[in-house]
Amino acid sequence: MSFPHVLMDLLLETAPWLLLGLFSAGVVKVFLPEQMVSRWLGGDGVVPIVRGALVGTPLPLCSCGVIPMAMGLRRQGASKGATVSFLVATPETGVDSVAISWAMLGPALTIARPIAAVISAVVSGMLVLWTEGMAGNKSEEVGLPILPVGQPRSSCCQSGCADSPRSPIDASTSWTLGQRLRAGFFYATHDLWDDLVVWLMGGLLVTAMVMTWVPPDTLHGHFASDWLSMLIMVVASVPVYVCATASTPLAAAMLYSGLTPGMALAFMIAGPATNLATLAIVRKELGTVTLMAYLVGIIGSAMILGLLMDRLSPFFGVETLLPLSSHLEEIIPIWLSWGSVLILMGMTLDSLIRQTRR
Repeated sequence: MSFPHVLMDLLLETAPWLLLGLFSAGVVKVFLPEQMVSRWLGGDGVVPIVRGALVGTPLPLCSCGVIPMAMGLRRQGASKGATVSFLVATPETGVDSVAISWAMLGPALTIARPIAAVISAVVSGMLVLWTEGMAGNKSEEVGLPILPVGQPRSSCCQSGCADSPRSPIDASTSWTLGQRLRAGFFYATHDLWDDLVVWLMGGLLVTAMVMTWVPPDTLHGHFASDWLSMLIMVVASVPVYVCATASTPLAAAMLYSGLTPGMALAFMIAGPATNLATLAIVRKELGTVTLMAYLVGIIGSAMILGLLMDRLSPFFGVETLLPLSSHLEEIIPIWLSWGSVLILMGMTLDSLIRQTRR
């Protein structure tokens, strides 16, 4: 098929799930206030680390949008381990990325993705806890002033990070259900979409190009599922900024070209959780030892979980070939797919107008 047909197929297949994920993210945002998250992550030990992973997994924040929130939680009493656990789990997945994963990657990888995010976050947090105990620096204080959440030191997102003060969301308990839902809708269609649109559309374009001009399974057999191949994939993804949602079409392109499901999973673990801005902030705020534990936890988890995914793939029927949406009408009515595409086009045009004015 031609490039426009492939791109349109991808849009029709992913648009309804993307809208569902965006609106779910808005609901999560307004019903999970930061004050509640801060209370859950307080204290030392293993429990706050596990809580940080579980709380961060559904939150719709990009890898730089989570930085000011995580550092704010640190100032409010969260341990280093819990802060790192939250910092790893949050950008690796979210309700928006899970929805689009179902459309593009299939059920097995969709289920494996949040599980892998929780595991890698807990492992990283536990490594930080262990290194703190070894170094005896539990009481070490960070030296930088508190930043208001939503005002990051370094902007790597399209609109200056998802958790922006432009959104009319707060933790006020006096809000009615309707007010919260309207605020969540505003957040999804403005703040969050502004951060996602360029990266997501770029990922879809790359995927469409791969599916048009690269024969299926071209790379199959060139990269074995071994430690060296997985290490190359993970290390290559560490310095690159890509959010969880935008990494999904890139992972789909990897599957289509013949890379293994484990490599795609490793990329989706390491890519969103690591970029140069995040690494610089972690080092300055939490220290070099914590940064090393952070990297070892993410890289090691991505490699091990990727290799495990490849071993389990035959039992769960995970295919390395990404099918086109020939079965689209069997899953979602075609009118709903076209309607979702039109809505996303309207949101994209509105986003471009806002950002041009800004």
